[in-house]
Amino acid sequence: MKESYLDYINELASGIPKSIVDLSQPRRRSKPPSQAFSQFAIHREQGDWAEMLVTQALSSILTDFDVIKYGKTDTVMAGEAGFKEFYNRYQDELDSIGKRPDILIFRKGVIPKLSDDISDVDFKQLGEIVPLALAGFEIRSSSFLSKKYKTAQQKSTTQKRTFLSFTPKVEDLMVVLKWITIYRVPLYYVQVFFDAAYIIPFHKILKIISNPANKNRLFTIETSEKNQQKRTIHLDIGQGLHLGDISLPPEHYSAVKALDRGRLLYYVKFKGAKLELNHETLDWVLDNARRLAQGNFSDTL
Repeated sequence: MKESYLDYINELASGIPKSIVDLSQPRRRSKPPSQAFSQFAIHREQGDWAEMLVTQALSSILTDFDVIKYGKTDTVMAGEAGFKEFYNRYQDELDSIGKRPDILIFRKGVIPKLSDDISDVDFKQLGEIVPLALAGFEIRSSSFLSKKYKTAQQKSTTQKRTFLSFTPKVEDLMVVLKWITIYRVPLYYVQVFFDAAYIIPFHKILKIISNPANKNRLFTIETSEKNQQKRTIHLDIGQGLHLGDISLPPEHYSAVKALDRGRLLYYVKFKGAKLELNHETLDWVLDNARRLAQGNFSDTL
């Protein structure tokens, strides 16, 4: 019988086919890449921009809540001094507490607000703070204009995949589950396009990928160069909820970083934009997180 959010998540996770991920096996630690590439740098910059955009939008309207940065920020790149040590420390953290979501939302007054960023707070203090969160948001980004894609898809008869998608990585499933096991905070994935954002509860991702009938219908698993050849789940964005529209697009400009051996890495940085949140969706998410924490799993999504 399901008695807690953790019980609910574990029950759903037990149904994931081993062909997707074998949760009975120990996690395989990845090795640090030897060098960074422009595509990786662009993808990282885009992810940082998406996280900033969602954080600012939430902070501007959730006056009764504290919106706190929690995910680690990787400022060092492969090819720079100290990267190997940084990468191995991150692998140690994944083995210890799992993968942190990017943002935590707390009811105002639940914790002393040290700052808007607790990403570098020590583990002992985090162990007292994090379980008090109402919800965690994992932010993902996509290089699409969602509305233009949908219009083009309706006219096309040759597209391999016919939907825009949430993009959790297969290798992240194990470490996300570990984080939930330790902190027991309801988790949501947010997918940010260049004109809109969507949100889905993590438990619904597990429901969908656990049903073999949904493969190639509601989700596919693909390997992408921009994700360092990692297996990524592409889950139909229509299975989530519209979180908001980007009314003001970001500015973008070129940047260059000189790596330690003299190689120049050119990439794109993003700044600005404005996300207009869908209040009805946000209210649903906050209420859903409360109900999940209370052991009420009769959600309609």
